[in-house]
Amino acid sequence: MITVNRSILERKLTTITSALRSNSNFPLLGANVNGQLSFWQDSYMPIWDGIASEGEDEFTFSVDSTIFRNIVNGFKTEYIDIGINAKKAVVIKSNQSKVTVPYLDGPYDEIPDKPLMQVSCTVERDFLQALMKSKDFVSKTYENMGLTYSYLGNKDGQFFISGAGSIYQYATSVPFSGETLPEIIMPPEYAAIVSRLFSNTNLQVGLSDRQQIIMADGPTLIATRTANEKYPSTVYAMADADGELLFVANKQKLLESLRLAVQTTKEDMVGINSRPEGADVAGLDFYIPNAVIEAELFVEADIVKDFSCTYFSLPFLIKCISAFEADTIYVERLNQFNGAFRIGTGTEEITVLQPIRYDEPR
Repeated sequence: MITVNRSILERKLTTITSALRSNSNFPLLGANVNGQLSFWQDSYMPIWDGIASEGEDEFTFSVDSTIFRNIVNGFKTEYIDIGINAKKAVVIKSNQSKVTVPYLDGPYDEIPDKPLMQVSCTVERDFLQALMKSKDFVSKTYENMGLTYSYLGNKDGQFFISGAGSIYQYATSVPFSGETLPEIIMPPEYAAIVSRLFSNTNLQVGLSDRQQIIMADGPTLIATRTANEKYPSTVYAMADADGELLFVANKQKLLESLRLAVQTTKEDMVGINSRPEGADVAGLDFYIPNAVIEAELFVEADIVKDFSCTYFSLPFLIKCISAFEADTIYVERLNQFNGAFRIGTGTEEITVLQPIRYDEPR
């Protein structure tokens, strides 16, 4: 048998199982060789991972990943012993306790070789955070396939990461070092899992000779295929367009009023306009169409240019503003994009939100 750190193994297994689709029935393959317990989980996004082990035994196994994770989680000791029996089942021991996880037959007998990166670069954890945020802005329907992916491009020597829906877009830039990668279109499931799977400060990102997207962090590696979609030109166009600054406001104060607005209406819509010039306090008034609870909502803001009442999807507006880490946000109007509002921090991170046409009752 071999000995491994139980909590490290549990954390890796939890991340792997959370990346699986609910209908996945592929087993987890494992192998212990030369002081390394390695495992591979096949799915829409194959994952290679592993942890250090102590012991001379060399063996392979194939088990249900969820069952294996649950048994490892059930033990609470710092270390556990792992081996296999004559029936190829995995035996897990801790002190005097022992549980046997049955062998699960699958389409593969051994862990395949990891794909090799033909071109690659190195990024830091802010890349993972930006990628995770981008998936929250991807459309949840497949009416327009081009809006159901996260996008990675290269702009001014940095990764330009974007996620887009039908009426909104998130974009930010993060630095990288190494080779310049081509523009990449990435499934949102991939973007959602990476920040939980990788733990080191630096991460290697690249493409294989088969155009697979690969990310690696020591023993941990995931791979997927690029999408057969065209990188949309609007990803860069909205970021580079000239904007007309309307107002500057505190993010938390805006969110407080917008979250209050959610409680007052079933319409999921909010109108925003600048308080008329000459008012005692400059700021923003919020109009709630068909409110079920009476409310007068106002936020102090630095009004640069007065604008009339403009309507937005209330949940999406909250999502856009919540994406920022900075305390102060700048809001511009992009007249060349049908009056879309561009919300930014004054540095790199931006979101773009299209207004909704709404005719007030006469």
